[in-house]
Amino acid sequence: METSALACLGNIFLEPKKALQDIRAHGRWLWYPFIISIVLSVILIIWYFSRVDMNWLGQQTLAQLSGKNLSTDQQQAILGSLTRSRFLTFGIVGAVVVTIILWLLQALYYFFAAKIGGYEEQSYGQWFNFTVWTWFPNVVATIAAGIAYVFASPQTAFQSIDVTSLNTLLFHLSPYAGLGSVANSVHLTTFWTLGLMVVGFSLWTKKTLGKSAFIVLAPWVVIYAIWIIVKLV
Repeated sequence: METSALACLGNIFLEPKKALQDIRAHGRWLWYPFIISIVLSVILIIWYFSRVDMNWLGQQTLAQLSGKNLSTDQQQAILGSLTRSRFLTFGIVGAVVVTIILWLLQALYYFFAAKIGGYEEQSYGQWFNFTVWTWFPNVVATIAAGIAYVFASPQTAFQSIDVTSLNTLLFHLSPYAGLGSVANSVHLTTFWTLGLMVVGFSLWTKKTLGKSAFIVLAPWVVIYAIWIIVKLV
């Protein structure tokens, strides 16, 4: 009996190898994780900015700009521009656009890595399908943040409800400066996704797990190494 797209949504968590094999022949199934991931992110952003205390958020935003020696008039102008609708618009557009760009770049990397390496070829569309599916476990982080916000006050930073990030769990650094922004970008589900990418790349290219791990993890290591160095300098 052939697996359905809905069954594959569950299998990516329960039987990842089977799911990663099944999606190869079903490119159109990518719309399921694609839409669910985007919609859940948008819902969380709408809920957060619809409930957050805007006066408090404005003051927090000004506090982040404290080192810029702003005049009173400049501060008032900034506060006046920090409307709920503006936060909502930038939050939604930013989340959707950034996520899709990351998916597109990740798929492009896999496409060229497989092609240059002489591995079993897949089209760019297939690698995009692969990328969207392997990112799907990140919805767990979104759902966890939503649950955390149920019990949070309206004067809670968005980063504080991101309960699966390493910064929230372990480091408790300012998410706006230093290494806090780096730690805030790494979630428990990030390791889950990377694991799926390694296993999936191995399945799709017929290469060893070791070689697949090197190819999948190399850009992440380079990007985060540069990011950490820049923050420390």
